[in-house]
Amino acid sequence: MLLIFLLVTSAYPVIIGHATSSQEQEGIVAFSRSMLLSTDDSQYDHHVEVSVAISDNGTVFAGWKNSDLHNGPGLRVSIVKSVDGGATWTNPFDMPMFGGEFTHQSDPWLYWHDGSIYYAYLEFEPDYFLNTSDPDFFTQITVAKSNDYGNTWTTAKASNGTYFADKETMLVGDDGSLYLVYDDVNVDDDGNSTVRFTRSTDGGATFQEVSSLDEDPGYVGPFVAQNSTGGLFVAWTWLEGSYTEGAIFLSRSADGGATWDDPRAIDTGGNHSAATAPGGRPGKTTLPVLRFDSTDRLYLLWSDLYEPNEHSWDVYLCYSDDSGETWSSRLQINEETTGNQWNPDAVIGPTGRLHIAYYDERNGVYLPLYRTLEFTGEDRDNPVLSSQVPIADDVTSSSFTRPGEYFGIQLDENEVPHVAWSDARDGEMDIYYAHGLNSTILPIPIEVIAVVGVVLGVVIVVALVVYTRRG
Repeated sequence: MLLIFLLVTSAYPVIIGHATSSQEQEGIVAFSRSMLLSTDDSQYDHHVEVSVAISDNGTVFAGWKNSDLHNGPGLRVSIVKSVDGGATWTNPFDMPMFGGEFTHQSDPWLYWHDGSIYYAYLEFEPDYFLNTSDPDFFTQITVAKSNDYGNTWTTAKASNGTYFADKETMLVGDDGSLYLVYDDVNVDDDGNSTVRFTRSTDGGATFQEVSSLDEDPGYVGPFVAQNSTGGLFVAWTWLEGSYTEGAIFLSRSADGGATWDDPRAIDTGGNHSAATAPGGRPGKTTLPVLRFDSTDRLYLLWSDLYEPNEHSWDVYLCYSDDSGETWSSRLQINEETTGNQWNPDAVIGPTGRLHIAYYDERNGVYLPLYRTLEFTGEDRDNPVLSSQVPIADDVTSSSFTRPGEYFGIQLDENEVPHVAWSDARDGEMDIYYAHGLNSTILPIPIEVIAVVGVVLGVVIVVALVVYTRRG
């Protein structure tokens, strides 16, 4: 028996994946076929903003928000899981509402630690924005915890801000303490917000609102990280003040978040404050990503408008080897500078390799891309970027304007990336998933344009592995 699968292309030219020499033996050369995760449209047509976590035994979780509009507010958050490495998934499960009363939900953030999956999301009363001056109207960050892989959940109130709780990120330290940062948004004051910090020292059962990082308005999208000695670091985008085009700021705490040093600007050269991107599309200001590697090098990943390519958004990275005192120059991550590249996320493997994902938009469509970054040389100051690899096997029309601020990428124990993203190939925003394919597992010569099924009595495996190269 001989099975041949032919290629059907659209928008981007298609060739067989081939890694650069730096990744030839162990790099990701393609991704598995895209798999639909948001299979339930019975209540909400659109599904965006996704987060991913992987347990110690390899269970993969993906959570997202649901909406009735492709660019609308969140109405509910859901979760699915896979116990076979992403081959099959459970049906979507809607997360519980705090107190059992009807709320709207948004902004999913998943984190696995020591036998428990944690799910942070914001909740608010449906009529909140019609009654923002009423202090009794409900708005909070909720943290749900499951000790049985998502079968049952308990919920806790994780915020106690003054205004609207929004855009949280969370981590769990080695000692089991939960640390969470979020925007406290005054929607009656042009959306001005401050960054607030909250923590739990009893495994997520209760939270204490500990501090505000600074009182100046205009802070957006805080991201929290922790180094090997327990120091806490938070980065965020500042859209106002003396930096009229915005900046990324960093603050540090050596006492568990009780006090923070004065915020310092990491990057002031880009334009983070654009309300709309060229062509009238919604603004692409997304969360700055802050990650430590095993040597306590601190990486910052973000997107902005920057000379000489100020016509479009690009993805950048810089790093610090002295806990944020000084920083390297910015390094552009995306190969192509036409169109927009935005909404990056990254995770770091055990050898220090960064696995980076972001959206690429050109010629009226966009799709998620992946590439890795390693630093070589005695001082680890020589960046080596792999070739970029498309994650999705189809594109999304640019008429779908808001995949959201959250992106999902995590590594399994074999350093294989598992990615979930927002995708509108079916005429509505959905959550799709794929995992990386390694050349040592599936060697495919570049000349091959179809994959032949290998038969030993029965067909053992047939795989189609393609990726698109930019035109």
